[in-house]
Amino acid sequence: MKKILNLTGKLAVLMLMLSLTGCYYDEVIEVAPLPPEFEASFVNDIQPIFMAKCASCHGGSLTPDLREGNSYDAIVNGVFIVPNDIDASVLYQRLIGNGSIMPPGNPLATTDINLVKSWIEDGALNN
Repeated sequence: MKKILNLTGKLAVLMLMLSLTGCYYDEVIEVAPLPPEFEASFVNDIQPIFMAKCASCHGGSLTPDLREGNSYDAIVNGVFIVPNDIDASVLYQRLIGNGSIMPPGNPLATTDINLVKSWIEDGALNN
C-alpha cells in the first residue's frame, strides 16, 4: 500500500510540474498587415531602417552601400530590388531568411519587413 501511495504522490507531483511548466509562448504572434491605403516612403520609412539596422555593415565597403544618399541607387537595380516583385528582389528575400538572413544574428522586426515589402510592391519609388 505504501508503494502505491508513494507512486501516486510522485505521479501527482509530476503532473503538477508539467502543468506549471507548460509552454506559454507556443503561439506565433502575427503582425497585422499594413492598411491597404498605406504607401511606404523610401525617405521616411525605408532609409531609417537601413541606417538603424544595415549601414553599420553596408556602409560603403560591403555591397550594397546602404548609407543615406547612396542606398536607393545601390539597391534599385533589378537585382537587389526589383520594383513590384518581392520574389525577385534579393534584398527582400534575405530579410525573410531565403538565403543568408540579413541582418545576420539580429533579423528585422516583422513591421520593418512589412514596410520594405509594401515599398517594393508599390514600385520601390524614391519618395
